Amino acid sequence: GTGLVHMAPGGGPEDYEIGHRNGIAPFNLLSEHGVFPEDAGAYSGWTAKVDDGKFIDFFESALIASTPVTHDYAHCDRCKHAIVYRTTKQWFFKVEDLKKKMLAANKKIEWVPEAAFNAFNSWLENLRDNSITKQRFWGTPLPVWRCSGCDEDDVLSSRKEIEKLSGKKPSDLHKASLDEITYSCKCGGVKARLPDILDVWLDAGSAAWASLGFPQSEKEFKKFFPADFILEGNDQIRGWFNLLMVASMVTMEKPSFKGCYMHGMINDAKGRKMSKSIGNYIVPAEAYEKFGADTFRYYAVGGANPAMDLNYNEEDMSVKHRNLGVLWNLHNYLIDLVKTHGIKKTDMKLKSSLLGLPERYILSKLNTTISQVTSLFDAYKLNEVAGAVEELYLALSREYIQLIRDKVATGSKDEKATVVATLYYVLFESLKLFAPVAPFIVEKMYLNLREEFGLKEKSIHMHAWPKTVESYVDVKLEKQFECAQQVIQGVLSGRDKIQTGIRWPLAEAVIVTADKDTIASIGTMKELIQMQTNVREISVKSMLPGITTTLMPDHKQLGPDFGKLVPGIVAQLSTSLPETIMQHLEKEGKHVVTVDGEDISIVKEHLIFNRAVPEPYTEVSFRQGHVYMNSEVSEELEREGYVRELMRRVQSARKSAGLEKTDSIDLFIQVDDLELDSYEDQIASKVGASSVELTASKPSRSFKHSSKETIRGKEFLIAFSVA
Repeated sequence: GTGLVHMAPGGGPEDYEIGHRNGIAPFNLLSEHGVFPEDAGAYSGWTAKVDDGKFIDFFESALIASTPVTHDYAHCDRCKHAIVYRTTKQWFFKVEDLKKKMLAANKKIEWVPEAAFNAFNSWLENLRDNSITKQRFWGTPLPVWRCSGCDEDDVLSSRKEIEKLSGKKPSDLHKASLDEITYSCKCGGVKARLPDILDVWLDAGSAAWASLGFPQSEKEFKKFFPADFILEGNDQIRGWFNLLMVASMVTMEKPSFKGCYMHGMINDAKGRKMSKSIGNYIVPAEAYEKFGADTFRYYAVGGANPAMDLNYNEEDMSVKHRNLGVLWNLHNYLIDLVKTHGIKKTDMKLKSSLLGLPERYILSKLNTTISQVTSLFDAYKLNEVAGAVEELYLALSREYIQLIRDKVATGSKDEKATVVATLYYVLFESLKLFAPVAPFIVEKMYLNLREEFGLKEKSIHMHAWPKTVESYVDVKLEKQFECAQQVIQGVLSGRDKIQTGIRWPLAEAVIVTADKDTIASIGTMKELIQMQTNVREISVKSMLPGITTTLMPDHKQLGPDFGKLVPGIVAQLSTSLPETIMQHLEKEGKHVVTVDGEDISIVKEHLIFNRAVPEPYTEVSFRQGHVYMNSEVSEELEREGYVRELMRRVQSARKSAGLEKTDSIDLFIQVDDLELDSYEDQIASKVGASSVELTASKPSRSFKHSSKETIRGKEFLIAFSVA
């Protein structure tokens, strides 16, 4: 049958009552019973939602039955009041006839990710004629003047055309000014502007060529249209992406962009949409004030995959902020090296004869990264760019800088110049790669380098994109360094386990691995690994003698899998040698036992492994095997550890005293029961001292700076004055 629906007032889901009588339309029913007034003006002045009860009173007597129905009803996001929709007349772009051409054009656009292409393609497949006007005040006025007599329309394209036809010069091009301008039609009527404004999306959709001055000028248009690339959020499928396509297809029958990267939205840490109403939103200025705008860009660019939402996490922001600090310190270190050692730009040449392993490695990594980042940008994989550049500059800081400290301190002038040239080249090219991600801090670093080195270009953004120098690329060397870094991390983990700081030298670390790349890397990088881990001897073995492995059944794992068979399995395992079980597990991934005539496959998860390591070794695992740290420390190594820690304390005291690196000092160190005399020259070289006195006696003269230090329970007096 037919139905009559009325709405109950109130917010939230609406309660509807449906009345019906078979075969009779509702309004006919009301007319029959005299309930619906013949004069619609009887409802004049009534307000939707507010006066719903009055309508219900009219309908009540005509209803045979009523049934409550709960359903969703549109409400305003801001004030939460119910929305009443009204039909209005609008102007449309007729785009349904262009649908096939749009779908064909969309296939030529490079969308990242593919899900963005699928979403937009689906949108185009269901596209309807596009409304382009609104009945509002602010916005671009609809440039259509209609005659009051013959309904003829004029579409005016410029201020000059308006002035020519009307003889009136508009004070501006806003609605209020243009609504006052009328002119005569040839039929004798008056032409006045239609009061509508254009939908704001029409402005956004036509920006692709309006920003290039087209159609008034074609020079820039021919050079730059269509755009190579656009970027926006996943809410723009029906917004900007749609109008860019519609406006250009209606106008020129071709798309206005060649590629598009679609990102997601930013949610709170729990993945909820940020909203003022629930108080979980973060004002961008808060993040900028705490971490800086570049930190947020850096974090957001690589924080989520394309089209995926980003859950804002302040801890992750802090990590990116610290990493930017590393980059900033690199440029400070470069400038400091140049000033300290008096190296001129003309001295900074990358001579192949002076390039050691650290230089060859970091130069190769730079040029590999240039190729990688260029390819990522070309493929619009923007979320991967930041991580690739980050890996490069962190390697420059944590690997290269660490490896060349001795060369900087005691090397020849040519060696120091080579270090500076390498650091300058790698850092400068890294800044170019990173400029699109963090433009402000990169620009500031560039301006500092420009001042120091007399660079020509006024901005980092005016430089050409870096190009790969193939002669520097050594993929094999990079792989060896990566393997060496894994070994280094394994040794450092071993140090943590035996609680011995990096400044205390150790006698030995044994690497047990069957990985051929790791073995080859240690052979090439042995000196580097020793230097980075402060271990005197690094050796590689297939196994460490004296290690015993015991196996125990894990009843928590066996029980759920085998139930009543567990006692028989345990009995069978107890009669097998652990070595035999281990061999089966390593070669076949299982060890088979027979219980009650049934073959049972035992895997690693069914067993508990206990390894006994002989003294004085401590075992830690790394990706390719195990590291065994020898924790025995001789008297010589003990003394060297104290010397290293003393040098660190002196350097810290120099910094606190405000001394420059070029300031030489007279140093006095009082120590009771350690014979450190043989280290005086080493200490003097490291801390910039013209004289060093190591003694158990009190100082015979006064020093400007002094402090008492405790190192591993021993008391030291450190005193110094500028020489």
